[in-house]
Amino acid sequence: MRRTVAIAALALAVVGCTLTRDASRLDATIVAPGNFLAGSGIVVAVSPLAGSGGLYRVSVQLDTKGFQAIDVDRNTFLVGQAVAITNDGRIEHVSGTTFNR
Repeated sequence: MRRTVAIAALALAVVGCTLTRDASRLDATIVAPGNFLAGSGIVVAVSPLAGSGGLYRVSVQLDTKGFQAIDVDRNTFLVGQAVAITNDGRIEHVSGTTFNR
């Protein structure tokens, strides 16, 4: 029992050391540039692409009442998260609110 607790504590310590706050490491690159609409929205589905060797399809309900599915190079997104799809072919996590002065 003690050994199991010690292993679990060690695993948590390792995971805690690998967390990152660098947003650029959390963003993904769209693998089919030019085949998407830039804008913001909410992730409604994330799934691996069969036979793609590590690509993922992220489905986004856009704030402009549209919908699109884009293929990205990494999966750091969860259903319900707010995202922004940029003109330069990236999908970014969106968090917080800023106020214009």
